[in-house]
Amino acid sequence: MKEIKQVLITGVAGFIGSNLLDFIIDQTDWRVHGIDNLSTGNKDNIAAQLDHDRFTFIEMRVSELKSVKQYEVVFHLAALPRIQPSFEAIIEHVDANLNEALSLIELMVAEDHFPRLVYSGSSSIYGNPELVPTPESESIKCMNPYAFQKYEVEKYLELLSDRYPLNYITLRYFNPYGPRSFNPLNSFNAYSSVIGIFLNRRSQDNPLYVTGDGSQRRDFIHVRDVAAANVAAAQASEFSNTAYNIGQGDTMSVLELAQQISTNIEFIEMRKGEADITHADNTKAKDELKWQPAMNLSAYLKDEIALIDSKRN
Repeated sequence: MKEIKQVLITGVAGFIGSNLLDFIIDQTDWRVHGIDNLSTGNKDNIAAQLDHDRFTFIEMRVSELKSVKQYEVVFHLAALPRIQPSFEAIIEHVDANLNEALSLIELMVAEDHFPRLVYSGSSSIYGNPELVPTPESESIKCMNPYAFQKYEVEKYLELLSDRYPLNYITLRYFNPYGPRSFNPLNSFNAYSSVIGIFLNRRSQDNPLYVTGDGSQRRDFIHVRDVAAANVAAAQASEFSNTAYNIGQGDTMSVLELAQQISTNIEFIEMRKGEADITHADNTKAKDELKWQPAMNLSAYLKDEIALIDSKRN
């Protein structure tokens, strides 16, 4: 891959997109164009970078892009990544999660220009896996429309790469958390983490609602580590057209999580379509991308709870 000078981030005003923007501005000398139609993203998320001389923001849909020829790397994060709403607003999710990605691929084909595409995939495609921790070779068992849509894009990339010189890496995120992960004003807020929801409810002195008995376990990965994985994938020119698990490589039950945040806990009915456990085998990403998660969940929770409590005093 030639030297990276200019990159595109789709969904730049969302949770992961805005954190990726911050990471790139801080850690590289790349120039960034970011697009977002602000359906789930929030311009406040990128306010700190709007005047930066290496960042340009354009409010638009991915399907409105006219060219990608100026980019060496495209980070595709634009999506409606919520499991339960994907059962209800079906066409809206298909359009956002599948059709927008296909429009991007079709534009590359039309221009005969194939920048490194770093695609934001999802560990939800594994469903309830047989192997735990789960490697990238695990069978695909989509349990909800959102997971199926994310996997459809992966299959399109795989199939089309037999005909066109696509140059992509899929990052299968496990359960991202961190700054900007929850917007209570937006029911379709991208990547709303249970961590963000629980912290928000504590801040308002509301009970934490735990589904089922809370024994379901999740591999939580900090968004800064997700951003670092994206940059590593952009730079790993020796690896192409493959997928990597991006998870901490450890788990915590939802009940254990709730108990670290509050003593005010209520149990509600279990939701269908969600896995019992997500637990990444992240060996491949560590070995090939030279990526290593650095953030600690318990330390993050401690800091966030202290901040919430300080605002009350």
